Amino acid sequence: MPAVAAGVLVPTLSIVPTDDNSNSAVSIRVVAATAGVSIATVSRVINDSPAVAPATAAKVREVINRLGYVPNPMAKAFSSRESHIIGLALPRFHGEFMSWLLDGADEEATRLGYHLMMTTIAKSDDGTVRNHIVGSLLIDALLVVITEQDDPITEDVLASGVPTVVLDTDMSAQGLDSVVLDNEKGTREAVDHLLRWVEPSSLYFAGGPATNFDTQQRARAFAAALEARGVTPAPGQIEMGDYSLEWGKEWALRMSRKGKLAGAVLAANDKIACGIMHAAADLKVLVPDQLRVVGFNDSQISRLVRPRLSTVALPMAELGALAVRTLVRRIEQPNAEAHCVKLPTKLLIRESSTAVHF
Repeated sequence: MPAVAAGVLVPTLSIVPTDDNSNSAVSIRVVAATAGVSIATVSRVINDSPAVAPATAAKVREVINRLGYVPNPMAKAFSSRESHIIGLALPRFHGEFMSWLLDGADEEATRLGYHLMMTTIAKSDDGTVRNHIVGSLLIDALLVVITEQDDPITEDVLASGVPTVVLDTDMSAQGLDSVVLDNEKGTREAVDHLLRWVEPSSLYFAGGPATNFDTQQRARAFAAALEARGVTPAPGQIEMGDYSLEWGKEWALRMSRKGKLAGAVLAANDKIACGIMHAAADLKVLVPDQLRVVGFNDSQISRLVRPRLSTVALPMAELGALAVRTLVRRIEQPNAEAHCVKLPTKLLIRESSTAVHF
């Protein structure tokens, strides 16, 4: 199993542990076929599960002895639920902030005596989840990042019965511990900062996907900050797109055609913000003199672009570590009341939103 970080295993999680790497020449599939049962039944017999009828268990054991099958000890440890392995399921979109989350979770898991197994949440063309990431015999418990409303994995997670902590959305009301970011705080700080120089009617929000929880929260906080000043956002003042440079450029070009590429903009992530800045440079719109820009994430690109990008920093490593601690506590206290922890975000002011160096 290849490792992406110390202690992080990266196979696709599966429902039944197999042992194709066993030293035995006989595989679990051969045992199952010879005994006329499923691979899952053979696995249960190996681990002395009471769920198998005595006659069936005896038949399977006879085949195991006759064929000389030797179970993979790692697979047996996994299925006994004593693996000390935590599954981490991430959506199939990437960014360095997900790497920071993984690093923080892995370091904390190692400190607490657990290993971290990571998979991505892949979907079929019909929208169903392909990876069996819940109820896996490989893991003791699950960390899962749910970023969008109506994600099909939500129902699976709720039904699994596996100790679970959800990241990015609050599911404590449904009985699952959750660890989330305080998007409202960072958004308010960014709006307050930008309104020092521009009127509320000249401040815009360029969002990510409309179904994404983070974008939704940031857009709502943006609107609430304007409304607190007696201003209702006008049509087009809040727009949704995707988390990409291309969308940022598209937004800026469209605003330029309307004669509105001026004032200030809060972008839902740093890629959008940098796309806006690139388009502004092509259009000879000066940042920050004519257009002030703030992003979200504090990604590496925010420090490489010129002028350097003001951005709302997200404590992703801390988010991963806290999620692991919360999950281990859930393993140790399975009947404790579910709760949600919200981690603060912080505005970092750089040259893209002010000429003053901080």
